[in-house]
Amino acid sequence: MMSVETNEGARIERDPVDNAAQQLSAAQRARIERNRLQARQRREARLVQRHAEARAAAPADSGGGFLLDEHEPAPPPRARVPPAPIQDPAERPSCLDCGQRFPQSYLFDTFGYNVCDECRDDDGAHALITRTEAKSEFLLKDCDLDLRPPPLRCVRRRNPHGSRLGDMRLYLRAQVEARALDAWGSAEALAAERGRREEARARSKHTATARRLRALRMDVRSSLFANKRAAHEHSFGAEQYDPDSDQYSRACACGHVETYEKM
Repeated sequence: MMSVETNEGARIERDPVDNAAQQLSAAQRARIERNRLQARQRREARLVQRHAEARAAAPADSGGGFLLDEHEPAPPPRARVPPAPIQDPAERPSCLDCGQRFPQSYLFDTFGYNVCDECRDDDGAHALITRTEAKSEFLLKDCDLDLRPPPLRCVRRRNPHGSRLGDMRLYLRAQVEARALDAWGSAEALAAERGRREEARARSKHTATARRLRALRMDVRSSLFANKRAAHEHSFGAEQYDPDSDQYSRACACGHVETYEKM
């Protein structure tokens, strides 16, 4: 038994078995996630139904010669009803990892990916990555994700950086990796393109650093030259007269030439 001290100073006994029960398996987490999505979709479906009933019960507005309100809020999006479990054993998909047939799973219902809940790996190939990560890590374009058949399915999550940025679109890593192989032809071609882009970024970074160092050296030299000239006292030689311009000039040993006229 393990004792735990509460905020009031009292100590209670806790069984280590209770801590082990808190560690959920991948199948349990998948079942909880699927139930949460189904409850959310049912709630959105009820909102859609209520909105449609309210609009049907309201009297029709022909406008009466006036302009209708163009800023009327749009109805909430129609919720997607989750698919029911496949009852016929012969039609059930086979898991790509264990080979067993299963009637329903989170990855199959959400992404159309044939992996059962028991084999789901949230930290590996079945992890969810953002659209930005899919494009930068696997060198994909928007058309590769949205237009290349079949379009990759995704789930939307609220953006943690703010609601103004819109919802995040999360993709299944295994499907994104397979799409990258289709787009680039092979893993070798994808690795070669990654290397080429890394070299290009390194060259660009080196060029930018060299340019900044060169500008810094020029600033230092200009500052030293200006300070040297400011502290220098000119020692002019004999003046010379230029009859063409009717001007006099005298030069210092530092190279400075002073030109002037005499009244």
